[in-house]
Amino acid sequence: MLHSRLLRYLDEVVRSGSIRRAAEKLNVASSSINRQIIELEAELGTPLFERLPRRLRLTAAGEILINHIRQTLRDHDRARFRIAELGGVGRGTIRIGTMNGLASGLLPHLCRNFVRSFPGVRFEVKSLLAPEIVSAVADGEVSFGLGYNLAPSPSLRVVETFRAQLGVVAAPGHKLADRAQLRLSDLAGEMLVHADSMLTIRAIVDEACRKVGVDLPAPFETNSVQMMKHLVVEGRAVTFLSPPDIDSEVESGSLVYIPLRDRLTPNPLLLVERPGGSENPSAALFMDRLQLKLRQIIPGPRDPAGLSSPA
Repeated sequence: MLHSRLLRYLDEVVRSGSIRRAAEKLNVASSSINRQIIELEAELGTPLFERLPRRLRLTAAGEILINHIRQTLRDHDRARFRIAELGGVGRGTIRIGTMNGLASGLLPHLCRNFVRSFPGVRFEVKSLLAPEIVSAVADGEVSFGLGYNLAPSPSLRVVETFRAQLGVVAAPGHKLADRAQLRLSDLAGEMLVHADSMLTIRAIVDEACRKVGVDLPAPFETNSVQMMKHLVVEGRAVTFLSPPDIDSEVESGSLVYIPLRDRLTPNPLLLVERPGGSENPSAALFMDRLQLKLRQIIPGPRDPAGLSSPA
């Protein structure tokens, strides 16, 4: 069995693309890493890397080995975590796979309050695309996932699905901010920030505009929800987001959410975990608090493992 230190060396070399950069990140001598790789290649009887002028590239044998290494490291980390967590709630690391809007909207306040209650807990929050969240949960890289429009998978258990609804987001001083509801046509001529095609927001908005025959050109387009919110706050623009994306800003009074009267495709927000539930008591407690918060933000009766009922 490969030594755990060598496993991490090889993993970092692949991620960094070079032995030198990996050595700098790991704070070890590059000659030590290189020697161990050469010894391993000799033991296996095949090269693991192609030595290109500026980087290393995995061979077919290297691809097989790195998949084994990463699974071994994940299993090792999970075992260590379970041992550390035998003391119960209030220890260990809660790893969350989510999207950038949720990472900057709903989660910071909840994570901060949880750490105040349980100082022994730490969070690792990864901003990922929908397919990456599914993979990270299925592979055990995160304790649970939270994301919009996650594809069904036998490797996931849906804890709860919330029927989030896109609406207009504006700064409090904007002329539209006091409206109880808006139509898409009310936004004609406004300075808009559109999500780009990487985000499902864009497809939902484009479809709704086609249905009502409204053209909404925008001077700004981005896949960064943080930039969308910044342009709304600082640039007096408006954009489309769901309530969980702006929860922190709504609480602080820097943004307002205005529902749309036009019928938009629901933007389901799914809380998912591996079948069998979380092995981490702290993560399980945090998920309970997250669910309660989401039920406040997106009210209405719901099937715990299905779509919430429309209002």
